Amino acid sequence: MNNTILLIGNGKLSKSLQPLLKNYIVFIFDENNITELKKYQGSILIDCSLNRAFNYIYDYLKNFPTKTIICSTGHSKKQMNQMKELSNLMPIFKSENFSLGISLINKFIKDNKKIINKYDNYIFDFHHKNKIDSPSGTSKLIMSSFSRSPNVFSIRTSNIIGAHKINLFQDDEEIEITHKITSRNVFAKGIILSIDFILKKEKGLFTMEDLLNEI
Repeated sequence: MNNTILLIGNGKLSKSLQPLLKNYIVFIFDENNITELKKYQGSILIDCSLNRAFNYIYDYLKNFPTKTIICSTGHSKKQMNQMKELSNLMPIFKSENFSLGISLINKFIKDNKKIINKYDNYIFDFHHKNKIDSPSGTSKLIMSSFSRSPNVFSIRTSNIIGAHKINLFQDDEEIEITHKITSRNVFAKGIILSIDFILKKEKGLFTMEDLLNEI
């Protein structure tokens, strides 16, 4: 069981992660077989599915406490509170975006809030046209780093994985920070880092900010 991963979801993110899990025994669950999850136990559970799957995951974790990494987005307030509840018994790693680049941008914003408040702040998020949540989970994550809410615009189009642009305006200058994803592998690599991180934890709710602080 120590090298067993329960992988929830079999979409694009999950498929980009699977080749990096060669050293683990991996059981994959999707909407067709997630009810079978209760028959298995593992050392880590990784959720790469849609937020509605968390209801099954929550029931499972109450009965089988497992180190858990949650990569899905768009969770309700109730679901977020359930994660906090579970984190009293096991480590829960939750992020809207597993890119180290986004984590660095968030750190910059948090460390410079006082100065950034002097600017007019805008976030533009670009994603593929099938993206369900708008604004994106990453945009909401970036928004949480500001001390006052920025203006957010979401653009959905073809042939783009994901890009976020932050613009800070003053009368005589403009600061622009752009983060573009060229491959979903960047998320998969971030999840691998979070596996190494969470294996060292006994309980608590963790984010990419906590991981960044330990690198």
